[in-house]
Amino acid sequence: MVEAVTPTLHRLAVLLALLAFPSAVFAHRLDEYLQATLVAIEPSGVRLQIHLTPGVAVAEQVLALIDRNRDGTISPSEAATYAEVLKRDLTLRLDRRKLALKITAAEFPSPAALRTGWGIIQVEFSATPEPLASGAHRLALENRHLTTMSVYLLNAAQPRSGTVRITRQKRNNTQSAGEIAFTVHPAACHYPASSQRETL
Repeated sequence: MVEAVTPTLHRLAVLLALLAFPSAVFAHRLDEYLQATLVAIEPSGVRLQIHLTPGVAVAEQVLALIDRNRDGTISPSEAATYAEVLKRDLTLRLDRRKLALKITAAEFPSPAALRTGWGIIQVEFSATPEPLASGAHRLALENRHLTTMSVYLLNAAQPRSGTVRITRQKRNNTQSAGEIAFTVHPAACHYPASSQRETL
């Protein structure tokens, strides 16, 4: 069963989105499906927080994929089914090894809110790899969901743990795919905020 996004998680996700994608969050995209992904890498695993915002010109196309019985509401089962569709369109690899994704939370606004162009679908995934060895690692993500109508954003979140340090981010031209280089240290280390993230 997919759990709803808790109020605390909702506030955190919105705050992180504002920090990571300030211009995109406030842009009102009329004919595009904005998919903004925030990647959190911690010793315990990887989390993907994806915010999906359909513009008014594509909202009905997106709703047709979610509200399958066309009753004007998004049921829990329809939300879960759409989250599974999204999951199938994602590929996450750690050091070239594919990771299995698990849906951990999902929140869907009403169809009326989505039709305004401001409604945001929020889906969170997690992956739990084997314990990471000390040293350098690379996490690669590819998003193939509704490519013909979508624009993408991809960014790494500031790690909470001092054992993980983001060293570089690389993305393709559309940001539908990217790679995050990071290092793992056996003991907690503290790095200046300015050195936590290098974006290319």
